[in-house]
Amino acid sequence: MSNFGFRGYRTMSQHLNDLKKENFSLKLRIYFLEEKIQQKFEASSDDVHRRVSDNESE
Repeated sequence: MSNFGFRGYRTMSQHLNDLKKENFSLKLRIYFLEEKIQQKFEASSDDVHRRVSDNESE
């Protein structure tokens, strides 16, 4: 393999590794954002249930 071919392979390989790392990072970010949204939804839902219960007991 010529020096140019090896350099091209190494560049492509490095680019592929960079994309894999970025993909993992983005997946992790999505996971934590979904967790945050779920927690806010559950807290909001609990608040609604509590208010309904409070109003029913009055």
